[in-house]
Amino acid sequence: MSDAQAFPYSASINEPQTVALPLPEGTVVPKPSVSSITPTELTIGDESATLYVTGENFFRDSVIVFAGQNEPTTLNEDGTLSTGINMDVWHGPDVVKVSVKNGPEQSNEVDFTFNEAPASRSKKGK
Repeated sequence: MSDAQAFPYSASINEPQTVALPLPEGTVVPKPSVSSITPTELTIGDESATLYVTGENFFRDSVIVFAGQNEPTTLNEDGTLSTGINMDVWHGPDVVKVSVKNGPEQSNEVDFTFNEAPASRSKKGK
């Protein structure tokens, strides 16, 4: 039996950016940890934005899970992960969970808040 292979493994192991391959026996996948997100909230009617996730054990195959959905994810040079928040799909106030996956390992969840639009503001601030 060979020694455990270090993660990240050379093939992508997450959806939607994946080639679905079983991990080789003995592959150790570190559990990611989220320490913060930026921004932590947006208001209905705001422009779409980029979400930045700070934490540990992030790799190029790590995937941000936003409101239960795997999102296209970028590993940035500073070690953060990022994805887009499309404000056109949010129509009311809500609190959703944000986490990060490394294959089968999932981080702690943090809250992201969509605030209700002020009565005087219509969509996109016009």
